[in-house]
Amino acid sequence: MAYLDNNIGGYLAKAFAEGTASHAYIVVAEKHSLSKLLNECAMVTMCHNHTVDGCDICNKIRQGVHQDVISIPQDKVKNRITCSADDHSDTSVVISEIYKRPVDSSSIARVVTIDASNSMLNGELWQNRLLKTIEEPVKGVYLYIGVTDLEGLLPTVRSRCQVLKQSRVTTQQVVQYLCGKGFTQRSSQMAAVMSNGSVTMGESLVTNNLAFSCFDIAIDIAENMLSTKQSLRYASQMVANKDNIGYCLGFLQCLLRESILYRLAPQLVTLTALQGTIDKVCQNYTLQAAEVCIETINSAKMALDKGSNLTVVVDKLLSGILEVRFRCRQ
Repeated sequence: MAYLDNNIGGYLAKAFAEGTASHAYIVVAEKHSLSKLLNECAMVTMCHNHTVDGCDICNKIRQGVHQDVISIPQDKVKNRITCSADDHSDTSVVISEIYKRPVDSSSIARVVTIDASNSMLNGELWQNRLLKTIEEPVKGVYLYIGVTDLEGLLPTVRSRCQVLKQSRVTTQQVVQYLCGKGFTQRSSQMAAVMSNGSVTMGESLVTNNLAFSCFDIAIDIAENMLSTKQSLRYASQMVANKDNIGYCLGFLQCLLRESILYRLAPQLVTLTALQGTIDKVCQNYTLQAAEVCIETINSAKMALDKGSNLTVVVDKLLSGILEVRFRCRQ
C-alpha cells in the first residue's frame, strides 16, 4: 500500500488477521483522497492478500463493479447522501443491502463505503436514519464512513464506530513513491512539494496537466517578473487559469520557501531538479523579501476564499510582490 495509508491499511490488515476488526469505522482524511482511501479499506476487508498490484477482487473494487461493495452516494455528480423513505435513496439502499447474503461466490464479506465529505449540511438526517444499522451490526458486514471533519458527525455515531485517521509522510517520501511509479524526478518533486504530505494528492497532481501549466506560470513569475509592465502579462495568464489559480499561488509559495531553505538549510531542499530556478529566485528575492511575499500570497488566497474579485486580487498581489522585492533589496 502507499505510504500515506500505511496506518489505516496496515491497522486494518492486522485487525482482520487477528479477528479483532470492528463492524463500523470512521475514516478521517483529506477530501481529495477520501474516495480512494475508502476503496483501499474495502480492498483490505474483501481481500486479505491485498497487494499494491492488486488482484481480481481489488480490481473490481477499484472499477466500482464488485457486487458486494456498496458505494454511497450513488449519484457521483452531486455526491450527496440522499435520505428518504424512498427505496432508492442512499440510506434505504444501505439498510436493505446489509441484510443480503454475499452475491459474489468469492466474497468473504460485504462492505458499505459512505463518502460523507459533501453531506454534512443534511448530516443529522442520514446519520439518524443509519444509527440503528450502526448500533446493530450484521455479521460479515463492514461499514466505512469517510469524512473530512470528525466533528461533523453526531456523537452517537462517533461513539459506535472506530476512528481511523489518515497519516502524513515527508515530502521526500512522496517524491520517492512517485519516482518509483515511473514519473520523472522533476515532475515528482513539483507534485510532492504541493502534496502537503499526501501520496494520494501527489499521485493526482503529477498527472494533472492543468496544474503543471499553473506551476510553469509560477516559475516564470519567480524567475522573470521584474517590473509592473511584465506583471500585466502574468496577471492575464493567472486570470485565464482562474479555476486552477490555487496551483499557481501555491507553487509560487513553494518556490519562495525552497529559496529560503537553499540559503539556510540546503539539505532540506526538495526541488533539486529546479536548481536553476531556485538560483534565480535567490537572486531576485532576499530572505526577508521571500518571507514577506509568502505572507502576501496567503493574504491573496484568503481574499479569494472570501469571494473577492479575482482580477483585483491578482493585480494587487503582483504589485505587492514587486513592491516587497524592491523594498527588501540587498
